[in-house]
Amino acid sequence: MFRNTSRRNAASEAVSLHQDQALNTTMFLLKSLGPTGFLLREDGELGVVKVSLGDPHVCTCPAFTREQEPCKHICWVLLRRFRLPREHEYSFQRGLVDRQILEVLHGLHRTKDQRTEDGPAAPGTRRQAAGSVCRKAIRAEDVCPICQEALLEKRQPVSHCRRVRGRVAEQSPRGIVHPLTANAYVSAPHRSGCGNNVHVSCMKVWADHQRPSGSGDAVTCPLCRGDFSSLELLREQVRNAAKLFTASEREKPDRHLGVRCQSCRLCPVTGRCFKCTVCSFFYLCEGCSKEGGHPQHPLASRMVNPAFKRPVMESLKSGASED
Repeated sequence: MFRNTSRRNAASEAVSLHQDQALNTTMFLLKSLGPTGFLLREDGELGVVKVSLGDPHVCTCPAFTREQEPCKHICWVLLRRFRLPREHEYSFQRGLVDRQILEVLHGLHRTKDQRTEDGPAAPGTRRQAAGSVCRKAIRAEDVCPICQEALLEKRQPVSHCRRVRGRVAEQSPRGIVHPLTANAYVSAPHRSGCGNNVHVSCMKVWADHQRPSGSGDAVTCPLCRGDFSSLELLREQVRNAAKLFTASEREKPDRHLGVRCQSCRLCPVTGRCFKCTVCSFFYLCEGCSKEGGHPQHPLASRMVNPAFKRPVMESLKSGASED
């Protein structure tokens, strides 16, 4: 089969670094441009980039323009959006031919259970009043359609697509729930609204990109493209979400939310967190750092304060504190 790009047997050092960045960076899928085009925005950044899968893959970010290698945005689409394992041969190629693209689109690299999108509601759920929209039970494999991160793993407040005959179905007192207790609010199936769960914070990013003209405008669901909720309700949910985890997160100030250990894959890192001062987005938990998980570069550490502290140049087996 003719290819525009040469086939690789293993990921290059640059692509491996970009894969690390993709897996440790929150990105938002703002728009799908057909089956292989995606508009992305990185958390904390103002600009958007366009990713197109093909032979070769293309991204509008400066890193891709400079290196002509799969950047973190291309890696994010492959690893997060399509859930390719990072060791899969398609995940580190500079491009994929049509047959390989179709395999990725149809999820042929995933198991049968992973490809099943809809499953039965979780047992022990209770039903809402008649006329409300069904909130789908959150399963272990379910991800937010915008940030593509696991709902039960990230544990951020979630909402769901609930539009009913021109009005918004009420659910929990605040309209949002914790993902671990969301299954208690599953209701009877209804023809309106898809009932899929989405992070409240991600829906705010999605709505800002849509730029509704007024507070009464409906926000479009990123999955079914129907009316997700009113913009006014979404803003109220954002305010409530900011309060929902404030107390619980204060009880565990040593949890580094969104940070994954690159050695044992623990997420989030709890306790002392170590960051490479040379490699971008390379983190280790305390246990892996003591085992010499990244000896080639100095590490910086933090316990609670988000500002990383002074470098730790030597072995950490001495047990000395870096605070």
